[in-house]
Amino acid sequence: MTLFDGTTDHFDHVSQYKQKMITVTTIGHVKEACMCKGFGSTLSGPALRWLGSLLNRSISTFDDLVNAFTQQFASSRKPQKHAGDLYRIVQGANETIGEFNTRFNNEKVAVRECDVSTAVEAFRRGLHNDSDLYKLLTMHPCHSFEADQEKATSAIRLEEDMLARACIPSTLGISSTSAIEKSGRK
Repeated sequence: MTLFDGTTDHFDHVSQYKQKMITVTTIGHVKEACMCKGFGSTLSGPALRWLGSLLNRSISTFDDLVNAFTQQFASSRKPQKHAGDLYRIVQGANETIGEFNTRFNNEKVAVRECDVSTAVEAFRRGLHNDSDLYKLLTMHPCHSFEADQEKATSAIRLEEDMLARACIPSTLGISSTSAIEKSGRK
């Protein structure tokens, strides 16, 4: 578990700690004490100094500790992303569909609650208006984000193939005798 130093999201840290402690077998009446005593081993730097500065017997329960911890490190909490934030993600001028898809999905997983129609519509609206994928998703809307991603994966494959083929010199339009003649001149 990564040590908390006060610079990352305190809410995530408490959640990770609770998940780790669930796996530890303890007898019911000592569980609370173990949760409180073990918490300090997950802190470093300013967070550990803060814990050491608490007055003796000022914390009775793990909930008390979490409340005090939350008050102290409230400013380190990452702003919560909302489903509407997905509409601000747009494909850059020179960004491939694959790059946009990756960036969109990284942002989407940070949204705690997002209905399917919002994710599907935000993804479509974020694409370039002249892209074939935008046109396809507009003409044939998907009813699930998974279906949206299947169409995006197909478009990404096509885009990657076209880019790879653009790097291969074309011999179209050159007859085999012309190619032989040119190779003989070298």
